[in-house]
Amino acid sequence: MGSLVFNSIKLTGFKSFVEPTEFLIEPGLTGIVGPNGCGKSNLLEAIRWVMGANSAKAMRGAAMEDVIFNGTKTRPGRNQAHVTITVDNSARIAPPAFNDEDTLEIMRIIEKDKGSKYKINGKTVRAKDVQLLFADASTGANSPALVRQGQISELIAAKPSNRRRILEEAAGISGLHSRRHEAELRLRAAETNLDRLEDIVGQIESQLLSLRRQSRQASRYKRLAGEIHEYKALLWLKRWQFALDTLETAQTDLREREKTVADTQIQASEAMRRADELSGLLEPKREEQLIAAALLARLNAAKEALEQDEETAKSEVRKLEAQLADITSDLSHEQDVVNDAAKAEERLAAEHAELSALKDISAALDAAADAAAEALKARNSLDADFNELTRKTADQAARRESAERELTQVQQRRSRVRIELQQTQDKLDGLDTESFGNANLFGAASKEALEKLEAARATEQRLSAEKAKTEDNDRIARENLSVVRQAAQKLTAEKSALENVLRRSASADWTPALDSVQAKAGFEQALAAVLGEDLDAAVGGSAGLRWDGADVPTQSLPAGVDPITDHITAPTELEARLSQIGVASVDDIHAKAKELKPGQRLVSPRGDVVRWDGFTIAAGVETSAAIKLKQQNRVNELTAEISAADDKVESATATFEAAREARQAADNAARDARKILPDLERADRAAQAAMAQYETDIARASAQKSNLEDRIARLGAEAEEIDKQVLAAEENLAAHSGGEDLSAQRADLETRLGQARDVADDATAQYRSLANESEARAARLKAVETERANWARRSDSASKRVATLENRRSAVDMSLAAATDGPDKFAERRTQLFADLASAEARRTAAADALSLSEKETQQAVQSARDAETAAGAAREARAASAARLTAAQERIGETKARVNETLNCEPSELKTHLGELTAESALSENDIERKLERLNTEREKMGGVNLRADEEAVEQEERLSAMVAEREDLIAAIARLREGIDELNTEGRQRLLAAFDTVNDHFGRLFQTLFGGGEAALALTESDDPLQAGLEVMARPPGKSLKAMSLLSGGEQAMTATALIFAVFLSNPAPVCVLDEVDAPLDDANVARYCDLLDDMKKNTNTKFIAITHNPVTMSRMDRLFGVTMAEQGVSQLLSIELSKAAALVAAE
Repeated sequence: MGSLVFNSIKLTGFKSFVEPTEFLIEPGLTGIVGPNGCGKSNLLEAIRWVMGANSAKAMRGAAMEDVIFNGTKTRPGRNQAHVTITVDNSARIAPPAFNDEDTLEIMRIIEKDKGSKYKINGKTVRAKDVQLLFADASTGANSPALVRQGQISELIAAKPSNRRRILEEAAGISGLHSRRHEAELRLRAAETNLDRLEDIVGQIESQLLSLRRQSRQASRYKRLAGEIHEYKALLWLKRWQFALDTLETAQTDLREREKTVADTQIQASEAMRRADELSGLLEPKREEQLIAAALLARLNAAKEALEQDEETAKSEVRKLEAQLADITSDLSHEQDVVNDAAKAEERLAAEHAELSALKDISAALDAAADAAAEALKARNSLDADFNELTRKTADQAARRESAERELTQVQQRRSRVRIELQQTQDKLDGLDTESFGNANLFGAASKEALEKLEAARATEQRLSAEKAKTEDNDRIARENLSVVRQAAQKLTAEKSALENVLRRSASADWTPALDSVQAKAGFEQALAAVLGEDLDAAVGGSAGLRWDGADVPTQSLPAGVDPITDHITAPTELEARLSQIGVASVDDIHAKAKELKPGQRLVSPRGDVVRWDGFTIAAGVETSAAIKLKQQNRVNELTAEISAADDKVESATATFEAAREARQAADNAARDARKILPDLERADRAAQAAMAQYETDIARASAQKSNLEDRIARLGAEAEEIDKQVLAAEENLAAHSGGEDLSAQRADLETRLGQARDVADDATAQYRSLANESEARAARLKAVETERANWARRSDSASKRVATLENRRSAVDMSLAAATDGPDKFAERRTQLFADLASAEARRTAAADALSLSEKETQQAVQSARDAETAAGAAREARAASAARLTAAQERIGETKARVNETLNCEPSELKTHLGELTAESALSENDIERKLERLNTEREKMGGVNLRADEEAVEQEERLSAMVAEREDLIAAIARLREGIDELNTEGRQRLLAAFDTVNDHFGRLFQTLFGGGEAALALTESDDPLQAGLEVMARPPGKSLKAMSLLSGGEQAMTATALIFAVFLSNPAPVCVLDEVDAPLDDANVARYCDLLDDMKKNTNTKFIAITHNPVTMSRMDRLFGVTMAEQGVSQLLSIELSKAAALVAAE
C-alpha cells in the first residue's frame, strides 16, 4: 500500500525563521547541524505544528501565539506565522475531497488574537481533518517518528499505558480513539434522545386524556359567553340612551349662555373707549413732568462736577508739594555720597603709597627655596638606603620562615599518609565477601514471586474471559428486553389509541347500544348491516333515542338458519330484535328468504341483508358501526396480547437482571484479580531488584578490594617520597639559619634619617612663611586699587544725579505756583448754579401736580372698564362651561360608540339585535345588569383556563404520538447500529494492535541484539487483558546480565533500548518522515556507530525519509547531505546547505 511522500516544508515568521525558508525533505539521511540555540529544533516543531499540534507547552511556549516571530532589537515582530508542508499524493490515499490531486499543500496559519486556521490546497479545512489525514498516514504531531530532545528519556520514564501509543502508531490505528469517541458520543446522544422521547410519548398520552375533559368544559364556557354577550348588549344600550339625553340638555344650555356673553361684551367695549380717551390726555402732561425732572437732574449733575473739579485742583497742589519735599531729600543724599567719595579717595591713596614703599622679599624667598630643596634631597637619599636595608632584612626572615613552614608541612603530610595507609590496610583486612553469598536465597525469592505473578495473571485472564462472556450475555439480555418491551409498548399504544377513538365516537348525552354489543370476529359487518343506525340508540334510560326492550316473539327462524345471537353478545333490551335475525351464507340467503315470517331478517357474514317483505341490502362499504365493532374486538384481542407481552417483558426482565448480576459478579471478580496484580508485580520487581542489587554489591565489593590494594601500593610509594622530601626540607632550613646580622646597620641608618627629616621640615616651613607674606601683600595692593576705582565711579554718578534733581526742583516750583491760583475761580460758578436749581425745582413741582390729577380721573375710568370686562369674562366662562359639557356629552357619545364596537363588535343602532331573549324596555337598572354580569363572569372565571380547541388538539396529539412512536423505533435501530459499529471498531483495533505487537516485538528483539551485539529483549502487555487498554512493558537482558525491566538498566543501555524500540516501530509500519533531534547525544562513539548503522539499514529497507539533528561528527559523516542552521543576526535563523568537510568546523563554532 502506498503512502504520503513528504517533499518540503516552508516556514515564514515561525519562531526564529522570520524570512521565508524552504527545507527540502530528500530521500535517505539528511543531517541538520549548527551551534546551540540557533533554531535547529524549530524545524521539528514546525513539522509537528503544521500537523495539528495544539499544545503550546509542546511548542516550548506559554501560548500558541508564541510561535510567531516576536522581534529583535533590529527587526519588528510579525503579526502572523505560517508553515506549509508539501506531500506527494501519487498513491491516492488522501481524503476523498482531495484525492484527485497529485500534490497536497497543507498550510497552517496563525494570527495574533485570531487563532489558527488550516488549508489544504488553498481550501479551508478543520484541524481535525488535517490530524486525521496525517494519522491515516501513520504520522502526526504526536507520532513517535518525530523524536524531540529528551523524548528518549520520556519514553524510558513513561508509564506502560503511555508507551502503548507507539504500538497504536505501528498498527495504524492512531485515529481509532477519536473515531470511537465520536461514535460513543453519538450513542450517548441517541440514548438520551430515546429517554427524552419516551418521556414525550408519556406526556402526549396524558395530554390526550386531558383534552377530553377540556372539550366538555368548552361547551359550558360557550353557553356562559353567550349570556354575558346579551347582558353586555343591554347594558351598553341603556348607556347609549343616557348619553343621547345628556347631549340634548347640553346643547340647550349653550344657546342661552351665548346670548348673555353678547350683552356683557357691548357694555365692556363702551367702558374701554372712555378709559382710552382719558389715557390719551395724560401723555402731554407726563412729557412736561419728564422735561422738568430732566432739567433739574442736569443741574444737579453740573453741581457735582463743579465740586469734583475743585477737589481735583486742591489735590494737585498737595501732590506738587510732596514731590518738592522728595526732591529736596534726594538732593541732600546725593551730596553726602559725593563728600564720602572724596574722603575714601584720600584714605586709600595713602594706604597704596605705604604698600608700594615696603622692601621687596623675592631674594629671600629664592634662598629659602634652595635650602628646602637641598634638605629634601639629603632626606630622600637616606630614605632609599633605609628601604633597601629593610628589604634585605625582611627577605632573610621570609626565607627562613619558608624553610621552617615547608619542613612542618612535609612532616604533617608524612603523618597523614602513614595514618591513611594503616586505615586502608585495616579496611582491606576487614572486607568480608562472604556476607554477599546469598545468591541461592535471592534466586529462590525471585522465582517464587514470578510464579505467583504468573498464576495471578492466568486467573485474571480467565476471569476477564468470563467477564467478557457475561457482558455478551448481558448485552443480549438487554437487547431482548428492549425488543419485547418495545413490542408491549407498541401493543399498549395501539390499544390506547383505539380506546381513545371509541371514546371520541361516543355520544355526549348517552351511551350507545354499540358500546354494549360485542360481535365475534368476522360477524362485525353482519351486525352493523342488520342494525345500522339503531346501534347509536341508548339502552334503557330516558334518552330520546333508546332501546326499552320488548317481549321476544315466539315465531322461529327458517330451518337451517342460526340466530345471530349465537355470534354476538348484546343487552336483553335488544333480544326481541335480535331473535328475529338469522345468519345465512351468501349462497343460501336468498333461498331461505322465502321462509321468513313478518319481522324477520337474514344477514350474511359479509353484510348482505334480506327482510321478510323482500327489502334487500347488498354488501358494500364498511359502515362506521362495523368499523367500531372491529375496533372493539381488536381492543379485546390486544388485551390478551398485552397480557402475554407483559409476561414476556417480566421474563426478559428477570433474565436481564440475572445477566446483569452475573456480569457484576464477574466484573467484581476480575477487578479483585486485577487489584492483586500490581502488588504481585511490585513484589516480582522487588525480588528482581534485590537480585540485581546483590549482583551489584558483589561487583562493588570486588571493585572496592581492587581499589584498596591499588591505594595501599600508591600510599607506600608516596610515603617513601615524603621521607625524601623531609630530609631536603631540613637541609634547606639549616642553610638559611645563619647569615649576616643587619639590625645594627638598620638602627644607625634610621637615626640619621630622622635628623635629615627634621632639617628638611624646618627649611620647608621657612620657605612657606615667606611665600605667604609675599602673596598677602600683593593681594592687599590689588584690593586697594579696586576700591579706589569703585569710589571714583560712585562720585561721578552722584554728581550727575545732583544736577538732574536741581532741574526737577525748578520745574516743580513753577507748577506749584500755577496750581495755587485755581480755587478762587470756583466761587462765581457755584452762585449762578444755585439760582438755576431753584427755578428748575419749581417747574418740576407744578408739572407733577397736574399729572397726578389727570391720572386719578383716568384710573377711575379704567376701573369701570375692568368691572365691565369682568362681567363679560364671567359670561364667557359660563359659556365655556356649557361648551365643555356639550363636548363631554359628545365625547361620551363617541366613547360609548367605540366601547360598543370594541366590546360587542357592532354599532349602537344594532344593539337591539344582540339582546337575544332580553328586551330594550327591560326593567333592570344598570346596577342590576352589572351585578348579573359580575355573577356570570365569576362563574366563567371559576372554570379557569378553557381550551376551545380541545378537539382539534386531540387529533394533532394523536398524529404526533404516531410520529413519535415511529421515531422511537428509528432511534432504537440507530442505537443498535452504533453499538455494533463501536464493537467492530474495538475488534478491528484489537486485532491490528495485537498483530502490530507481534511484528514490533520480533523487530525489537532483532534490533536489540544488533545494537548490543547479543542479549535478548521482548515486549509485554500489562495492566489489562484488553490490548486497547493495556500497558507496554519493555524487558531487556544485555549480554552478560539478567533479564530486567528497561527502567532498571543503566543510562546508556536505556537509551539504546529505547532507540531499538523506536526503530522497531518503523519496521512494522514506517512513517513517511522521521526526525531525530539529538538522539545520539547520550551515546558514546561506539554506540553512535551502531546507531548510524541502524539508520543505514532503515534507509535501505523502508521509504522513510530521515532527518537527524546532531552535534556528533560521526553522525555527520554518515549523512547523505547536510544543512546548517546559523544565527548571524541575533534572534534570526537562516538555513543553508554545507559541505560535509565543513560540518565539523561549524559544530566547533559552538
